[in-house]
Amino acid sequence: MKYVCKIKDVFECSEERAFKAPILGDATKFMKGYLFQPPVTGFEDDKTWGQIDGIRYPINNGNLLVKKGRMFKDVILVRTENKYWKWTIYDFEFKTLFFIEKAIGEWELKKLEENKVEVIYTYTYYSKKKIFNPLTWLLVNIQIKGIMVRALAGIKQQAQSGEDFVYEIN
Repeated sequence: MKYVCKIKDVFECSEERAFKAPILGDATKFMKGYLFQPPVTGFEDDKTWGQIDGIRYPINNGNLLVKKGRMFKDVILVRTENKYWKWTIYDFEFKTLFFIEKAIGEWELKKLEENKVEVIYTYTYYSKKKIFNPLTWLLVNIQIKGIMVRALAGIKQQAQSGEDFVYEIN
């Protein structure tokens, strides 16, 4: 079973900046953790990040429920320039997410006018088994929604700031 969380916002910046910010920006500034998930403190093996099939491994400093180190595998599936990203996360390293098979993230842009872009940010989580559906529903509607609301605010700030992104690709 899949469970979806979708949120929207309007960014006051170019389509290019709104497009690049979530994937090429400094995720340590917007993936600040929420409830049991600690903040992302960096990435490992991210040389291909930003490209189709590009990979990275977010790392954290841990807490009582999450061990220090790699959190999961992050892989880019689709990149449509200045329009759409799709990525997946899986191989969760922390045992508290034993019931999740994978998640699919999406970032879609709709130009409203010059320097005004609607952003649609979606995560879809998949349970490993039907018995885990209630846990997945709770995770998405409490934990993931909270993470996404905070992340979107940080991504927006980064997109609108004009600062350089961490990753630059052609």
